[in-house]
Amino acid sequence: MPSATLRSCIVAEEGYTFLSLDAVQIELKVLAILSQDLAMLEDLRTGDLHLATAIRMFGWTDNEEEMVKRRYDGKQANFAMVYGADEYKLAEMLSCSVEEALEFMQEHRTAYPVFYQWAKDRVVQAKEDGFVINMFGRIRPLPELYAGSWKMREKAEREVVNTICQGTAVDIVKKAMIVLRRELLHPEVRMVLQVHDEILLECPDNLIGETLEKSKELSSYFPDYPFSIKVGKVYGEMIDVSDIQQ
Repeated sequence: MPSATLRSCIVAEEGYTFLSLDAVQIELKVLAILSQDLAMLEDLRTGDLHLATAIRMFGWTDNEEEMVKRRYDGKQANFAMVYGADEYKLAEMLSCSVEEALEFMQEHRTAYPVFYQWAKDRVVQAKEDGFVINMFGRIRPLPELYAGSWKMREKAEREVVNTICQGTAVDIVKKAMIVLRRELLHPEVRMVLQVHDEILLECPDNLIGETLEKSKELSSYFPDYPFSIKVGKVYGEMIDVSDIQQ
């Protein structure tokens, strides 16, 4: 059953409305900030990293259909970067040959060379230490870096950057939850669910306006990691607040 259908089964209690806070592209922002890749930081400021990546890799065209495809390919490359996908996985993601995937990966390395050097340095450091540390000092041991099997070693090496990235992202979301609960939300607002980078609130209808304004204040606590806001009575049918305001 599609996830959208499952989400549509989750309905706010009568007299309440859901409010969703989603840390948009937080993992890619974490990587850009940690690596200090100026090209990636510049592309993030455009508001659409995947499109900016596509333009860097393939250039711009006025053909809308082709540009949509290029953006999709750029997006796949960006997430492959986060998850440490090899050429075989990327070929599967893009429905292309392994040779084409290798060329694609080289284009991405050319677009963001500072990031890839940073990632390589993190793997070297992890091999020396036997563990990785995220932005907030959380440690994850990776004993598989010393495994007898080369497959296990390669898998552990791919997990180095992934762990730093996702470990930092989840800590930021948890910190945001703490700020919301302690500093911003009315006691009657319920924090009911966290799904990856999303926080779901259930808010009394009479407090929606106040809660929306308070939620926007998260940007002052996490200026590098803005949260998009959606509202709705049904979890699978939420509407972006920016669309409502327009």
